[in-house]
Amino acid sequence: MRLQALDLWLLVLLLVLLLQPVHGTPRAQDVSLGVDWLTRYGYLPPADPSQAQLQSLEKLQDAIKVMQRFAGLPETGQMDTETIAAMHKPRCSLPDILGAAGLVRRRRRYALSGSVWKKRTLTWSYPFDGPGGTLAHAFFPGEHPISGDTHFDDEETWTFGSQDGEGTDLFAVAVHEFGHALGLGHSSAPDSIMRPFYQGPVGDPGKYRLSRDDRDGLQQLYGKVSHTPYDKPTRKPLAPPPQPPALPPDSPSTPVPDRCEGNFDAIANIRGETFFFKGPWFWRLQPSGQLVSPRPARLHRFWEGLPTHVRVIQAAYARPLDGRIILFSGPHFWVFQDRQLEGAARPLVEFGLPPGEEVDAVFSWPLNGKTYLIRGQQYWRYDEEAARLDPGYPRVLSRWEGAPPAPDDVTVSNTGDTYFFKGTLFWRFAKGSVKSESDSPQPMGPKWLDCPAPSYDPQVPNRPKMTPRTGTCDCQCELNQATGPLSVTLLLPLLPFLTGVAFSC
Repeated sequence: MRLQALDLWLLVLLLVLLLQPVHGTPRAQDVSLGVDWLTRYGYLPPADPSQAQLQSLEKLQDAIKVMQRFAGLPETGQMDTETIAAMHKPRCSLPDILGAAGLVRRRRRYALSGSVWKKRTLTWSYPFDGPGGTLAHAFFPGEHPISGDTHFDDEETWTFGSQDGEGTDLFAVAVHEFGHALGLGHSSAPDSIMRPFYQGPVGDPGKYRLSRDDRDGLQQLYGKVSHTPYDKPTRKPLAPPPQPPALPPDSPSTPVPDRCEGNFDAIANIRGETFFFKGPWFWRLQPSGQLVSPRPARLHRFWEGLPTHVRVIQAAYARPLDGRIILFSGPHFWVFQDRQLEGAARPLVEFGLPPGEEVDAVFSWPLNGKTYLIRGQQYWRYDEEAARLDPGYPRVLSRWEGAPPAPDDVTVSNTGDTYFFKGTLFWRFAKGSVKSESDSPQPMGPKWLDCPAPSYDPQVPNRPKMTPRTGTCDCQCELNQATGPLSVTLLLPLLPFLTGVAFSC
């Protein structure tokens, strides 16, 4: 007589239990529950109805031990009363072991589903077995219409922020299921939110932080955030000023400019946010790409201490050495710590510029840590550490191939790309490059300011005319040291990888 594999497992497991002390021996129905439970949640492979395969005693004990490890129980390998009680606890419906009964010893406790999302905007929503049992389930990332869906049992008594322990904490269950929706499997780490059994409330949701095991799993799937000087501000973001009292209805006010018209006076990346200055107003673009508000803020209400006669900011940047924020207007500049002015107006001659000179744009380039000051069709390079201009400047702006003359401003994004702005257009220079991308210029409104795209092609009729380069050299950077007849044009792409050859712009 051929026996089904599941029946043989039950017989073997019963035999194991009979060899144990009589005290605490579970009932046959509990043993049946146990084998079914171990199979359902991935600890044992599903039975093959076409063959009667006898599983070894060691494999069965291993399955129970792995389950006990996930449950935080002593790894006895026996179906004792604590193990059976754990099997009756409410839990997630997804298997704990992914793959073919993966009883594999892993160095990492966290498990990965093997799939990740290619998009960054995810949504979640809701059928089940009534109160207790399965609380919720989620589907791993993928291309199927249900991939990433998260469902909660509506018949559970859900609570949020409850301190009495009654009901089921929605926040704890949601974080667990969202972990699955992002691609995490179950974990055996004691403090992981991805343990398969419901662990109770996790405290104040506003103060909750994922465990190291959970963070490691997500970073394995999606990578870590890079930490360049512009990727993540090292200082706290600038806090908004207190709201002023409302003006009377009949009070005169300065007309509010339209951000979609472009032609900004200054644009700067300050602690991860992009500031757009126009007259006595400015807009703030968060690192997420969202405007803080579609309406601009008043210049003097934010930058406390800025003289009232200063109505236009021509350039701005955050000084890399100490994080001070520098605002330029006319032949002067002002230094701010956060939003507070430090001292009085200072002349641009402190940067080494000629007396009475003004600037169109200022930015700090992370590739070399130098600060660039642009006026018209020329620029200077300033050494912050030495507090002086580098020798050999000014130079022609056309060394930045494709850049518009007299730009409204230049800034470096959080990813390290350099952007020149003029009018309603922008030119992008990839990280470390001094040549604009082939699709430049582009309209700045849709990308930066939540404005509709223009009806014209910015690259054809409205592209500004560039000043021809001077001299006979066709290079955009100059070689300070070079030997042999090797072509400069061929050598340029290799410069970042060479040693003993320096280049500068």
